[in-house]
Amino acid sequence: MRPRRRQQRLVRGVVYVLVLLVVIGMILAVVGPALATAAPAAPESESAPASQAASQPASDAASSSRSSSRPAPVVVLATNNLTWADLQEQASREGAGEDSGSAGVGSAADRLLAFARRGEPMNLSVRTPADRTCPADAWLTLGRGKRTSAIEAAASCAGPTTAIPRSTPLVEALGQNVSIQAVGPGTQLATGAPGGSATRPAPVAPSVADAMAADADLTMIDTASSASTDAERIAALDEALRTVQEQARPGTRIIVASLADDEAPGPQMAVLPAGTRSARGTSDGLVVGDSTHRPGLAQLTDLTPTLVSALAGRRDPAFDGHALTLPATGRAGVAAAGASTGDARISRLADDALHARASQATVIRAGALLMGLAVALLVWAAVALRSPKANRREALRRRVTWVAVYLSGLPTALLLVNAAPWWRVAARAGSPSGWASLVAVVATALVAAGIVGLAAVIVALVRRRKRPHPAASPSPSPDSPAATATPEPAGSAGASSARGEAGAEPPPDEADGPTPSAPLSPPPNGTILTALLVAAAIPLAWLVDAAAGAPLAFNNPLGMNAVVAGRFYGVSNTAFALVAGALVVVIAGIWEVLGGGRRSALLVTALLGGAALLVDGAPQLGADVGGALTLVPTLAFLAAGLAGLRLSWRRWLAIGAATVLVVGGFAVVDLLRPGGPTHLGRFARQVADGSAAGVLGRKAYALVGPFVTKPVIAAALACAAVIVAAALWWSRRQVRAWRNGTSPYAWLAPAAHGDIPRVGGRESGSPTRGMSPSARWVTTALKSLGVLTLVAVLVNDSGVTMAGFILAAAAPALLALTLAGSESAR
Repeated sequence: MRPRRRQQRLVRGVVYVLVLLVVIGMILAVVGPALATAAPAAPESESAPASQAASQPASDAASSSRSSSRPAPVVVLATNNLTWADLQEQASREGAGEDSGSAGVGSAADRLLAFARRGEPMNLSVRTPADRTCPADAWLTLGRGKRTSAIEAAASCAGPTTAIPRSTPLVEALGQNVSIQAVGPGTQLATGAPGGSATRPAPVAPSVADAMAADADLTMIDTASSASTDAERIAALDEALRTVQEQARPGTRIIVASLADDEAPGPQMAVLPAGTRSARGTSDGLVVGDSTHRPGLAQLTDLTPTLVSALAGRRDPAFDGHALTLPATGRAGVAAAGASTGDARISRLADDALHARASQATVIRAGALLMGLAVALLVWAAVALRSPKANRREALRRRVTWVAVYLSGLPTALLLVNAAPWWRVAARAGSPSGWASLVAVVATALVAAGIVGLAAVIVALVRRRKRPHPAASPSPSPDSPAATATPEPAGSAGASSARGEAGAEPPPDEADGPTPSAPLSPPPNGTILTALLVAAAIPLAWLVDAAAGAPLAFNNPLGMNAVVAGRFYGVSNTAFALVAGALVVVIAGIWEVLGGGRRSALLVTALLGGAALLVDGAPQLGADVGGALTLVPTLAFLAAGLAGLRLSWRRWLAIGAATVLVVGGFAVVDLLRPGGPTHLGRFARQVADGSAAGVLGRKAYALVGPFVTKPVIAAALACAAVIVAAALWWSRRQVRAWRNGTSPYAWLAPAAHGDIPRVGGRESGSPTRGMSPSARWVTTALKSLGVLTLVAVLVNDSGVTMAGFILAAAAPALLALTLAGSESAR
């Protein structure tokens, strides 16, 4: 017994070290961003003298503006389907002497790039409710400050649009003292119809020159109303920009932006006036968007509050976007950066847009591959492990176990692979190549192999270092009584007495667990610890990345990109599904490795689950409302199941109240902390003012809408439901056979004294007898995964997709731990 007890202490020490490392990693993830929040403020303060010095030539215009109590005017020059890569391509064609399709387009592109170098270049995410944003959608969204569609999703952008409103939230927020001019028919969706209001007419000027002559506070110009190619858009935009620069009042602040992406969805180009500031400062010379937390990336909905703040001097919380602070005049912050710095910023923005497009092109393939491999693993395991020949059993068990361990490393590998520029492979003119997705998948496979190999090496080194030396327990000499004693038969009284003494020795956690009669759990082998380490890497890597600002999760092969623009930071729905699925298995597996017990169940769940909940729900870290709503009941159910506690309806009410308190606490922190609130704080504000019903309605429609509007998706859901029903029916039959001792998988059951004997070709006795701790951790993990899947599908707008990613993370890990545990017990 002594070697076994030493080995158990070794395993406990290894597991405690792993848990401690995970908790320390979570704490560092929480504290790290807080310590770094002061970093972006330095560039702003350092740039203030430069801005003040640059503002001296415009002092006369600024003083004139202040004396008349009117802010410097703002001109919005809008186009569509224009990216930084498009401008760079046209400029490079001119430099190479190639035909760009229109005379002078290369020179126009050069002038626009030069203008961008002097200002604040950015990428603009123009996502609206549809998969693509038509120009009419963009103008209506700009007028309302919320994502809105002016054209039906299935209709052409040239089709009929919604009725032009009499007024818009933008016009109402600007107030009566801000005059507005518009050029182009599309702008009326943002400003309202001419004469639509008796006090606030919004006339449409026939030309840019006429609009400039009106000297309005806000002028919106649609430069692409009659353009259909990149060359035409660039030429029209350049002509309008030169007219504005020549005729506008001194100090005019000019915003250039491409508002629509109906031809190739993705981030568009935008230039804000030099000196534009953000509450989050700058990073690498680019303004960090308040709503995106990303350098050089803003949203279309940010422009609405930005215009209101610049012209009316106030911030309206009714808008979805976050305002950026424009300089007082158009010349107050002329950038002092050289041409090389400006080119580097624009090149980075073009690369970021390419990255986002490549992510969107890869996400369906990567997600389907991840889920498909998990399903294929389960099917293969069910077929391969069904009553194999006796001489092939252990080889098959090990083979399936290690394949499952390898597949457990894929979610972590898909995160880490984003550190390499896979999206640049064979890219051309700002468009990703189909080879990029293949390269990402191949790189993921290699990284997953490295993760498994590293985990195996770590476990081997730790076990070798802690292994007791032979000198500590010298073997008896040949002349000693122990060496010469004749071994007693298994059925002798001495053997029975020895077994009785061994059975009388209480297991370490006997006092904690509800099943004190359970036999002492066998020491785990290296495969169990390797499987645990690989599975634990999933929540650890994804949550630490989320706490650091999600640099690897953003524009990842699994999504959260600037094309869909559903989330730009924190924990996405996909990330949460992977994290939560693996976390449930890891907590249950660690509890089993530690020998079970009520105290272990509560302690492990509180430490690992609490750390994950903190990172996932904290507004400055994960900012995941749906994740917090899902994790609290899932962790409570898991802890109760492992501890042997029964959840009555009163305890479920307490769990529901705790869930509301936890999410409410995160919302209060979000509203009280400096800076703009995340969507968690905005949702809490909407609940308070009674406008949350619309948000809940949109989320409910996002859950069921695709199955109503797209027959293909509805058919796929029906097929998936049939497959799930068949799998549940098969599982119930196998569980019934297992309990009756007739299961073809009975040979996998761990037995205390070897294989279960066979009588008449059947396993004698129940294979679950004498292995209740193992059975409880597996069944509890499965039930907890069911609770997790149900709640996640209901409260997250990704719907049934959450179930697929939970399966992809949990199934390989659970299968690997189960098979490795049964091998260790034998």
